[in-house]
Amino acid sequence: MMTLSPLLSPSARKPRLLSMPSGLADGESSSSSAAGSSQQSQRRKEEICLQILRRFCEMSDIQLSDHTIFRYACLHHFNAQKAKSAIRNCHDRHYLDLRMRGELEEQFYSCALFPLPAGLKTKKGNSSVFYMRPSRYDPTKTPTKKIIENLCYVLNDRSNTRQRARDGVAFVANMKGWTMHNFSMDYCRQFMYALQGHIVPTRVVLFLIVNPPSWFGNVWKLMRPMLSKSFSRKVHIVKQEKLADYLMKGYDKYLPDELAAAGKNTDELAAAGKNTSEIVEDYVDLKGYEDEEETGFEL
Repeated sequence: MMTLSPLLSPSARKPRLLSMPSGLADGESSSSSAAGSSQQSQRRKEEICLQILRRFCEMSDIQLSDHTIFRYACLHHFNAQKAKSAIRNCHDRHYLDLRMRGELEEQFYSCALFPLPAGLKTKKGNSSVFYMRPSRYDPTKTPTKKIIENLCYVLNDRSNTRQRARDGVAFVANMKGWTMHNFSMDYCRQFMYALQGHIVPTRVVLFLIVNPPSWFGNVWKLMRPMLSKSFSRKVHIVKQEKLADYLMKGYDKYLPDELAAAGKNTDELAAAGKNTSEIVEDYVDLKGYEDEEETGFEL
């Protein structure tokens, strides 16, 4: 705060308008103007892209909701040509319209793959997180289609608003207990294909492979060619204690207890994570109710 000098006479103590140095004021104004212009330009780009895609779907007799069209646009960074190609070649109403009932509900109760509580976000980007325990899926006993439906349901649910579609999702795979008995090339190929947005349009922004066995490098050599270069950069093979580098502060309390409790002492176990079965049961109950309300289907 500026003060008047006591040496000034009362007549000289006239209020004056203070101005910022011209360079700083001009710089701030210029920066603000540029930011506003950039946002307007992005909004125009997005709306033009959406108009093109709506018209394309109408002309091609492809029936997609406006939100699903937005998801395709968002996945492809509002590049209309790429989004059109994806809609033309990849859209599959079966996977887009999954509901929590029957065999899909049974698959969820295997606790192999499910979203973590909505409060959990990534450290950067505010993305929600889903979880898998690959050792609970046996490709020799369960058809690959079931785990792909399981995955796609979660991807659809975690991009069910425009903001969620923009934020994308993160994937944590807890490799404890996993063996080659839980692996097949066909299952792996289809799963990686889905993670990259080729079945339903959801952006996976982060893929954390946690505590893999020492020989996992051999499997990674098989997996990596299935991934685009850009997606490969999202994959990180980490020890559990490194999750703090990627997930928000206090993430432990949102994790399944089977992962959160690892390495904890006896006094810490009670506060570590949530019961895995309870997470799944709460989610299945909620989505079953919401899907019934949406479709009018009686469970």
